[in-house]
Amino acid sequence: MNMQGQAQEKIWNSKFIFSWLANFFAFTTMYYLMSTIPLYTTEILEGNKSDVGMLFALYAVAGVLARPLAGRLLDSSGRMKVAWASLLLLFLSVFAYSWAVGMMALLALRFVHGIFWGFSTTSLATVATDVIPVKRRGEGIGYFGLSMSFAMLLGPWLGLTVLHSFDYDVMFLVVSVIAALSCACLLGIRYEGKAVKGGQSGGFLERKILPYATIVFFMAVGYSAILSFIVLFSQELGIENASIFFFVNAIAVIISRPCAGKMADKHGPAGTMCIGFATFFLTFICLYFAQGLEMLIGAALLMGIGFGILYSLCFVLSINAVAPARRGMANGTILTAFDIGFSVGSMGLGAVSMMMGLRSMYLLCAGIVMIPWVIYYLHDMRGQQSKADLLKTI
Repeated sequence: MNMQGQAQEKIWNSKFIFSWLANFFAFTTMYYLMSTIPLYTTEILEGNKSDVGMLFALYAVAGVLARPLAGRLLDSSGRMKVAWASLLLLFLSVFAYSWAVGMMALLALRFVHGIFWGFSTTSLATVATDVIPVKRRGEGIGYFGLSMSFAMLLGPWLGLTVLHSFDYDVMFLVVSVIAALSCACLLGIRYEGKAVKGGQSGGFLERKILPYATIVFFMAVGYSAILSFIVLFSQELGIENASIFFFVNAIAVIISRPCAGKMADKHGPAGTMCIGFATFFLTFICLYFAQGLEMLIGAALLMGIGFGILYSLCFVLSINAVAPARRGMANGTILTAFDIGFSVGSMGLGAVSMMMGLRSMYLLCAGIVMIPWVIYYLHDMRGQQSKADLLKTI
């Protein structure tokens, strides 16, 4: 292989590194504010739990509305134009938190912030998938996903540490600096990312990958059951500090994502996806039978492995199924499906838990996460087996 070919096969090129860093800083701002905005709402604005829920719901709804449009603009107007505009506006919306001194102002800002968040993360994911070598796409997307995992570890800890050490003014200043760093990383991406032929046709969603989007939707429903209620469930088990769950889960995701990508690139996605579905299913079985810390940590480990595998490979399968001109639309479709699933799960399963309790709700989730496994079997595995049987008869 010549030097040019070797360079093309390299994942950690400068464009990928700066895309990774930009995404890491962007996600850090989200997790940073996720841990501090509830306190700001209740302590400074004298809001209640309902207000906090509304703040997060508006943020999620805004992301759902933004992602399909972001995907279309990425394909029709050029990657870097959309990335620069969205990250600059994301920085301005984060910077504006210092002036949100009333509940209505904060609600409006969260909606605006959610829109630019949806644009930013969709554009960065699309830039990353463009610059990853095709033959190492699974591995590369797994590595890119680590930017979110590391942000999950750093963001909440940093936000609460700054808040407890200083005050809200300093807390908002620090998160603004992090958002500015995300923008600055774009300076290191020497990449034209021009509009591509065919990028303006076909609406706002990529129909070719709707089966994978449906898989992601049901995964997000199950994921929401854990993220939204695991702290309350931990208290029911007599565990006051549930941070160990999030720590173990993040470590498992960090390990599983690149490993899953390598396995899929070498051996195909079917076996790796089945491992992901099985471990995600066992997560909820483990929670249903949990009586103490040991089973809770086991569930965190299983969830990190299962979700890390499935989320990464659904992106890979989606990108592989479309032309380069439709990658922005594909990313927007997958991310929209996740946002909708998470929102539906948070609200719907919250009502279910009121009727049947959290333990029974997790058992129900074990059944829910079987649905995407069936969809994957019908769409991919059965089709592959049919093709193999046909070839044997020729």
